[in-house]
Amino acid sequence: MWAGIRTFMVLGISGLAVLAPAAGTAAGPLIASTGLSGPLVNAGFVSTDPTGCVETDVFVSANSGTEQDHPGTLRYGVASVSVFVYDVCTDTVVRQAVGLDDALEAGQFQVSQQLDHAVLDATIEVTDIDTGASYPMTVDVTWTGTSDITRNHSNTNDLFPGCHVINRWKGSGRDAVAAGVVSDGSSNLTPEASQGAEIGYVVDGFEIIGCADAGLTRLP
Repeated sequence: MWAGIRTFMVLGISGLAVLAPAAGTAAGPLIASTGLSGPLVNAGFVSTDPTGCVETDVFVSANSGTEQDHPGTLRYGVASVSVFVYDVCTDTVVRQAVGLDDALEAGQFQVSQQLDHAVLDATIEVTDIDTGASYPMTVDVTWTGTSDITRNHSNTNDLFPGCHVINRWKGSGRDAVAAGVVSDGSSNLTPEASQGAEIGYVVDGFEIIGCADAGLTRLP
């Protein structure tokens, strides 16, 4: 069942880290108001080579939409891919690589209004974690909804001395099956349909009140 995974928050938000004020200060005015809204998808793929030894795990995620930082509005599109290849027979990590494209062009990521269909068609530069080498990864994946839409929401109020952080989150989504090509140029790393996938739409809003006089501190 769709769990409302907040991939949107992980990839889409820019410049709004978790903030905390210095202690013992007086409350002040509203200093930040950020709203995020847009679709998201993710999919996990697992395949094993003919020898039964080498397992390949691939995870693909994307989201796009509008970020409203008072008083401006920014549109964005983000996609990521990670690859982990492991030889269980020799207990050896063959490859682990990750990549992120935070400047998707119009049309590269599309989601239907009914959240029953989505497409990601992009080339993402990935980096090998062990060697540091970079290379392009072709991602051409289609999602098809398989369940009814589920809706979730969350409201939080975090109080600090002299500071108040409010978060309002709601999301709609459905389980899906994803299929397509994730290729490093020599082979398709996703020859089988996804083991798990989701299509969703998220609206997320932050208000930070009274922290201007407190002094903002970014938490690690």
